[in-house]
Amino acid sequence: MKRDYLGDSYDAVKRLWQQALSGWAPLYAEPRFVPEDLQEEFTLLTGIPMLHGAPHKSYSVLNDPDVGIRLPGEENQGESRKHIALRSIRRQCGAPGLRAVITFDQSLYRHSHLKPGQQRHAKMRLLADAGLFAFYYVSHAPFLFVFPDTESREQLRQRLRRFGMPDRRFETDERNG
Repeated sequence: MKRDYLGDSYDAVKRLWQQALSGWAPLYAEPRFVPEDLQEEFTLLTGIPMLHGAPHKSYSVLNDPDVGIRLPGEENQGESRKHIALRSIRRQCGAPGLRAVITFDQSLYRHSHLKPGQQRHAKMRLLADAGLFAFYYVSHAPFLFVFPDTESREQLRQRLRRFGMPDRRFETDERNG
């Protein structure tokens, strides 16, 4: 997150996620993606507090890298505030009490032989192979939603539908249902 981007339309979508998850598994932001000097403003704007230790109840995590998620096979390039690797998302899904990991993902690898939709499906397939369940919210601000179990995935999908999200915005992979 860069100061120049604070308050853009993507933050409005994050606030929607915060509202949709409230009362189900409250959303917390992974602080490594939000510079310390922006964390207070980010929380005020989005309603999403920073995650400092695991809450004592069900919760969800928002990863907000500047760009998004590394493609499988590109993970050796490492992580930064710009990118997160799928292995980190897998690790997050193993935390006690965690019901969902939501990650901003606007990364498109132009030098890949895969088209944007194929890149999203490659990420979901890798997660499915690890026993996780996922879907993408596809729009100008795309987000990957990952869950440790199908029940949580379906519960949140239904909550988002009740918030007015049309089905056509949800993209799953055949292995992920």
